[in-house]
Amino acid sequence: MVGLLIDDKSSLEVAEKIRDLKARLMKTGFDFGSLIPLPLTDNGSEFTDVVAIENDFDGVKQTSLFFCDPYKSCQKAKIEKNHTLFRDIVPKGESFDDFSQDTVDMIFSHVNSVKRNKFNGKTPFEVFCFTYSSATAQAFGIRPIDPEDVLQSPKLISK
Repeated sequence: MVGLLIDDKSSLEVAEKIRDLKARLMKTGFDFGSLIPLPLTDNGSEFTDVVAIENDFDGVKQTSLFFCDPYKSCQKAKIEKNHTLFRDIVPKGESFDDFSQDTVDMIFSHVNSVKRNKFNGKTPFEVFCFTYSSATAQAFGIRPIDPEDVLQSPKLISK
């Protein structure tokens, strides 16, 4: 799981962040659609530039964006564990105003470094790097955190 920090929740900014991510992924030999074939999102107005999210730089569709219904976490059940781990660090209602993209990357690096039973004791980071590469994880802004150093509390962002 990764996060892209946006300042003004506009569709223009989301489109720009997605384009930047697509460019970083291309440098690792992967395209956005091969890694994220079905992005799921809520119905926020920041996601209204569907073409910018779904298409590559040449205007060719590479993914299909799906909008989840409000309050239907079951529609994206596979990310609920990560959402819970994120909220252990950033409780609901906490302001993101002082966050930088580096802060968001650090949070998700910790979330992705928690060992999971469903991965036979491996971390999501390890599974992703085995499948795609550490360079691709780096393009997403994610790095490994030693299990002894994983911190799943608000103390992580108060350091």
